[in-house]
Amino acid sequence: SLPPHDALSQIFDEGDVLARYAQAVPPGRCAGVLAHLRALLLAALQVDAGRFANAYALVRALRAGGFPAPVVAAEGAVRLLTVHGAKGLEAPLVVLLDTDSESPRADSMGTLVQWPGQAAHPTRFVFLASGARPPPCAAQAVAEDRQAQAREELNALYVALTRAESTVLISSAVPRNANPLSWWALLKAPEMVDAAFDAQATVAQPDAATDREAAALTVELPLVQRLDRAGPPPAASLAPPPPPPESTPASLTGQAMHRLLERLPPAHAAQASPWSAADLVAVTTEFGLDAGQCEAAHTMALGILCGQGAWCFDPEALSWAGNEVGIQVGGRSLRIDRLVQLRDSTHWWVLDYKSSAAPEQDGELLAQLRSYRDAVARAYPQATVRAAFLTPQGACIEPLTDSR
Repeated sequence: SLPPHDALSQIFDEGDVLARYAQAVPPGRCAGVLAHLRALLLAALQVDAGRFANAYALVRALRAGGFPAPVVAAEGAVRLLTVHGAKGLEAPLVVLLDTDSESPRADSMGTLVQWPGQAAHPTRFVFLASGARPPPCAAQAVAEDRQAQAREELNALYVALTRAESTVLISSAVPRNANPLSWWALLKAPEMVDAAFDAQATVAQPDAATDREAAALTVELPLVQRLDRAGPPPAASLAPPPPPPESTPASLTGQAMHRLLERLPPAHAAQASPWSAADLVAVTTEFGLDAGQCEAAHTMALGILCGQGAWCFDPEALSWAGNEVGIQVGGRSLRIDRLVQLRDSTHWWVLDYKSSAAPEQDGELLAQLRSYRDAVARAYPQATVRAAFLTPQGACIEPLTDSR
């Protein structure tokens, strides 16, 4: 009942196919066999865009030839791949080339098909003489198509960034015409991500001279610690968090505490303080703290790290862990401070850092924690999801007794 690619993907996942093949073949052939298995999945998606009514049609297409066998790269070799071709692969260093391409020109003399995923047939088919000047009857359809294309661009950017195990190098050349929604522009100004979803938005063109003051761009991204095969919940999103309320000294100290925990080094168990002097200087600069506020943020972060919730920072106890995990709640983009899955019970835990000593007495904070937990529960309906506050006093408070 599934398309061939979806069926193969489910077989690979449920049957743990890659691991079982790796155990069954001789060590010298393992890399080549796994590369061919991954290539099969890729071909099922790429051949005729994966539109096969049944497996027989896919087999016929593959037998017709024209699909080169995958090349197994030697250790330390540089591989040149498209973003789609790199799906499922990882490398210590990933270089993204030409990330500031010009804005694509509007299609002319083309067609537009509206076919919702849940529909059995297309709902609309339009011939367009000019995509830039569509007729009024097709303006909404063109806007929705542009919005979908923008989302696909962000999906591709997410795939590209997550191929890197530790370092991403982003390269670009100065385009003749600036594109405010290029990958370069989106990474340099994350607030522009919202504009990428607004097909009607008019974005001011940046000045080319001032936009290129720096030859290279370094972007601080949230650290996600990969521990096992389990991945982040489907609710994870690239959308940025909502703008913070007006800052106060207390709120800035709390934000610095969050940032220190977000950037917690993986090997920290045997250290009195896992953060280096450079880490403290970085948060001091980022949030404009004085020495007293920096020390307060450091003490608060240590209180959470070494308190009753210390288990949620122990890699040996977890099968997956992530910081600043994006979710969608009621159409809003929010972030979970820390989301972990226990290795022994496979339970998910939603953990929310709070500066106050008794956050469970605040109805608004309780409602927020419940919405986080329910969002993860919807992503994993068969799993048990629990939620707790972690406080600088070292408390791990689980106020929601009705775990989902």
